[in-house]
Amino acid sequence: MADEKKEPEHPFELKPTETREANLLETFSPDRVEKFIMGELTLGQLYGITIEEAYSMAEIGYTMMEQGRLKDAQVIFQGLVVSNPYDGYFHAVLGTIYQKIGMIDGAIEEYSLALGLDPSNVEAYANRGELLIQKGNFLQAAEDFKKAIDLDPDGENPVANRARALAAIVTAALKQAISDK
Repeated sequence: MADEKKEPEHPFELKPTETREANLLETFSPDRVEKFIMGELTLGQLYGITIEEAYSMAEIGYTMMEQGRLKDAQVIFQGLVVSNPYDGYFHAVLGTIYQKIGMIDGAIEEYSLALGLDPSNVEAYANRGELLIQKGNFLQAAEDFKKAIDLDPDGENPVANRARALAAIVTAALKQAISDK
């Protein structure tokens, strides 16, 4: 039984223990398809896509995003979140892409998913907080900024420092609005 492949015990365990050549008969075996249907495998795992391959695709998509090729990057990251829905990084980058193209609600949703998977993602808190300000949800934005700031108590992370600045601006604006009445 040395050839037997061990599947992850939990779908959150996306890092493979080994790499293998994709073989359709093996990849879509009845046992693997059943595990996928029961939620024990992700679509990426069913297709035999390793986490290394997924991150290679993510690197290409991220480069496209940096180059302003947002629609191309969007397609890549949408595919990545479908094939690996338990990876917070993929959701966070898709949130950034949505934010850049003006899909505010979609961006907030992706940041929320990213934070559910990785509650230490400072960028997702800061970016979601910024979008919540745009929607007029100042209390929720303040909570996100506080979480981003709390994750960087020494003030070394530029994104957390942006959250500090945004929190200060919102606080000053609210104080001014209250005193003007």
